[in-house]
Amino acid sequence: MNQNRILLLIAVLLISVAGYFYLNSTGSTIKKELRDFAIEDTSAITKIFIADKKGNQATLERKSAASWTINGNYPARQDAINTLLATMKLIEVRSPVGKAALNNVIKEMSATATKVEIYAGDKKIKTYYVGSPTQDMLGTYMYLENSTVPFIIHIPGFNGYLSTRYFADATDWRSRVIFNYGEGQIQSVKVTNNDEPANSFRIEKKGDSYEYFQGLNADKPSEIYQSQLAAYLAKYQLIGFERPTYDLDKTYKDSLLATVPLRELEVKGVDGKTDLLKMYKKPADSGSITSTDPVTGEAREFDADRMYAQWNNDTNLIVVQYYVMDKLFNKPDKIKGFGGL
Repeated sequence: MNQNRILLLIAVLLISVAGYFYLNSTGSTIKKELRDFAIEDTSAITKIFIADKKGNQATLERKSAASWTINGNYPARQDAINTLLATMKLIEVRSPVGKAALNNVIKEMSATATKVEIYAGDKKIKTYYVGSPTQDMLGTYMYLENSTVPFIIHIPGFNGYLSTRYFADATDWRSRVIFNYGEGQIQSVKVTNNDEPANSFRIEKKGDSYEYFQGLNADKPSEIYQSQLAAYLAKYQLIGFERPTYDLDKTYKDSLLATVPLRELEVKGVDGKTDLLKMYKKPADSGSITSTDPVTGEAREFDADRMYAQWNNDTNLIVVQYYVMDKLFNKPDKIKGFGGL
């Protein structure tokens, strides 16, 4: 081995040793346990509490491997949960905050950072604070509870910052899915068109097939292709709402719910679960694109694109779109069928 290679190896060794002591010695840096943000086994996490400086709070609780709730009331968005858990597993320290920026970062985090508490069972296993992105947008300032300085955190191979994954607004965590029934999972469907009673119908499972009844009180099923019913029921695989409403005037809401719904959907699953959705006309929002009739130019009384809806007797209404719901109110015998009855 020539002299240059020996010198190079010695230099690499010295750098490695220096780096080790820089990251682990109590005299110059933070101890390892105060830099350990990641959680290796995220399947052990049972609860996550997130709070920001605006007063928003979100408590996410695991009910099963693929089921979480937000603030104990509603299903949480599984896509956002998966992203958050992956983030908690993969984050690493890129570096401590440099001395020149330390005071500014600490000051900013004390005013704006989001608090994150992570639990396994009833035990709190980690608490840290999530701050703003770094100037290059490739790292995120975070502070681990009981540490003395914040760190720059990243996910190796990911080009971006992480603060947007730790949001505390419960509204943003709430799942927007109303119906998500797979093939064969629906026991019955009752579709009530109070605005067009003749277009009301129901579908009931009988053995491995379904029966279609034209009208809610019909005694005998109508002839229809099973392929038509299968095509119709497939529309219930992923139906969602636009947004929740938590700020409607109580007097107005009580008055609205005392009226006959414009439309109703009742879906029963083979597992015994029932979903009931009652829809009501929604007043047009003044100044919106759809608040004026494009032909006459006159102001509309009701929203042409959206309805209010009550889901499973929840006192907080949701907003649904005609575009999404109309396909569930189109009678299945209008669908082109293939195959035998």
